[in-house]
Amino acid sequence: MAFTLLTLNLHTYQQHPRQNCFETMHLHEREVQIIAEAIAQQRIDAVCFQEVGEYRYDPITRPYGESPSNMAFRICRRLREWGQWFHIHQDWSHIGFQLWREGTAILSRYPLHHNYAAYVSHDRGKDNYMSRNVTVSCIDLPRFGLLHVANVHLSWAHHGFHEEYARLKQLIASRRHFGVRGDLIVGDFNAPAGDHAYCHIVGNGEYVDQYYELHPHRFHEPTFRGQIDGWRHSPPRRIDYIFKRNGHPLRIREMTPIFNDEFYPTVSDHFGYLARFELF
Repeated sequence: MAFTLLTLNLHTYQQHPRQNCFETMHLHEREVQIIAEAIAQQRIDAVCFQEVGEYRYDPITRPYGESPSNMAFRICRRLREWGQWFHIHQDWSHIGFQLWREGTAILSRYPLHHNYAAYVSHDRGKDNYMSRNVTVSCIDLPRFGLLHVANVHLSWAHHGFHEEYARLKQLIASRRHFGVRGDLIVGDFNAPAGDHAYCHIVGNGEYVDQYYELHPHRFHEPTFRGQIDGWRHSPPRRIDYIFKRNGHPLRIREMTPIFNDEFYPTVSDHFGYLARFELF
């Protein structure tokens, strides 16, 4: 059985920033359309979005994220309008760029079980852009079982990455009693390939960098171009990843950069990854 996963940092409505929420949303209709078309055309099964923007003055819905201004929900709703049903689970970390609740979202064609969100950062303040809330879920895949996905946007090494990653691993370990057969950690890690934070993840062999597994000769190929928020004084780096727990019964068959103007237009300050797995 095949399983297709997309990860993408959405950049919190900063492709066309305006002071007016509705003008900003209107200008981002292009991004909504491109991303939804890619998901539909590529038959993507699950999506992990980071930096999902939602207008800070909209009422908070229960479940979170079903506001008309929520970027992930706009994409999900577009897909549903086309007859492609996606389940969605999301939560937010903090206020980003003054106007937006900023969080992470998991979308899936298959049912989502054991949905949960938790802060892995020491600071949990909604007014602190360094607070980090992660979303986790179990995707119920037919003929396979539960695939556990942790969707993360972690801090830089000098701003708490190691503590956040330790808390993330504790959270994942606490959920293994659900009987998961596969375990992925996905998202924006702010950990450049080869640097200390990256080696902290893969160094003991517990998790495997799926892009490196397929493309070892492209180890340093960046996931953004130019200078972006958080990396103003750095050349482009590879900081977005899909990590698979070693030994679990799924094998990466394809992992392709997407939304890079070569394979779909850019929609963010990050590129995405489209990954195809074979499940056993």
